[in-house]
Amino acid sequence: MRVGRIRRRCKRLIKELGLPASTDLPGLCAIVTERVGRPVHLVPMSLGGVVSGMTAATDDGLWIFYELRTSPWHQIHIVLHEIGHLLLGHEQDPAVTEDALRLWTPSVDVTTAMRRLGMTPGFARHHAYDNLTERETEVLGTLLMERVVPSSSDHGLPLRGRAAELAAALGPALRHVRDADGTRPPREAPGTGGGGARV
Repeated sequence: MRVGRIRRRCKRLIKELGLPASTDLPGLCAIVTERVGRPVHLVPMSLGGVVSGMTAATDDGLWIFYELRTSPWHQIHIVLHEIGHLLLGHEQDPAVTEDALRLWTPSVDVTTAMRRLGMTPGFARHHAYDNLTERETEVLGTLLMERVVPSSSDHGLPLRGRAAELAAALGPALRHVRDADGTRPPREAPGTGGGGARV
């Protein structure tokens, strides 16, 4: 599909959303919720370099996890990419399933944890999509960037309620992936003032 055709499709989609001239991410999520028929929640957390953003589907909504330790504009870009996948109806990557999480966290009863949290066995991971899908998502995200501005941020505030539960369940899997990939930074010795990566 040519870029011009992709842009036209994305512009039509944005027009159908009826976006105001300017909005913030929570405002956009409210509009996307109407479009996709499920609540869309934002969860800033340290993803430790495993991914910059991902979406989890639960019984009570869609949860977009995005990197806490980056600039507000980069956060918007990450979230808009995830929202782009939702708006374009892209399927989640079937490779990242309950079985995959079980391999990542062998010491955790993933099945029980996921059921208690109401999580469905699927996570969206960017790298699994083909080039056309990614190109389409990036075009939509770029066009949405023209309408979305950073909000007064709760950057770094502790997560609460359902978001905290999901982040706590996701944290061990991300740490395991970092360890397996060798991308996790070495822990500092006790008393040096450092600390582990915050989730």
